[in-house]
Amino acid sequence: MAELQQVMGGPTAPIGPRGVYRSAIASRKAIHGPVAVTRTGIEGEQHGNTARHGGTEQALHQYPFEHYAAWRAERPEQTFQFAAPGAFGENLSSLGMTEATVCVGDVYRCGTALLQVSRTRHPCWKLNAQFGDPRMSWRVQDSGRFGWYYRVLEEGVLAAGDRFVLEHRPNPGWPISRLIHMLFYDPLNFPLLEELARVPEFSYMSKSHVLRRLEMRTVEDWTERMETPADA
Repeated sequence: MAELQQVMGGPTAPIGPRGVYRSAIASRKAIHGPVAVTRTGIEGEQHGNTARHGGTEQALHQYPFEHYAAWRAERPEQTFQFAAPGAFGENLSSLGMTEATVCVGDVYRCGTALLQVSRTRHPCWKLNAQFGDPRMSWRVQDSGRFGWYYRVLEEGVLAAGDRFVLEHRPNPGWPISRLIHMLFYDPLNFPLLEELARVPEFSYMSKSHVLRRLEMRTVEDWTERMETPADA
């Protein structure tokens, strides 16, 4: 059974050489003991860009701690950054769950909170600043090791050591790994885009990209999301 290894939260802080932008990716710290989870995530959590981060569809970001071993092997010069949970700005670090075993719409009980998988992460340039590597956003996107987001169906309390108990799986054909493959590696597979657009549990934030691809028959420009801004 999957286990919550660590819970992390915190305020935003300046990010990038000039500190023009703010993010919580580097300032989230381990929270010891029970923590309250609201509809918008960890109680007291902050987000630097509320238009693209946080909110009810991205209340909690979970990242499998299993991935850290792969990152250490691939990036030995950065081993120190992959020593402990939190390097990817995740709220929840877990053992026993990966993108291959978690599906869009899955409902999990963790502690007293009820969580539903809403979407995968979309890597962005904040990862470049976090790791001091202008290609880190692309490395994450190429790796398929994204993690995923939850919406909170029932507010509650959770803590490190709690188990993730699967209560409902409405879309067994849509593991997060398949979602990632379709969105980023096979982005103009129109039959799959149409199928995904009909999944009611899939976040409207990502579904908008799917619908736009279907309408425009092209992929959205990823530059703004992936490349570090010149003024950062």
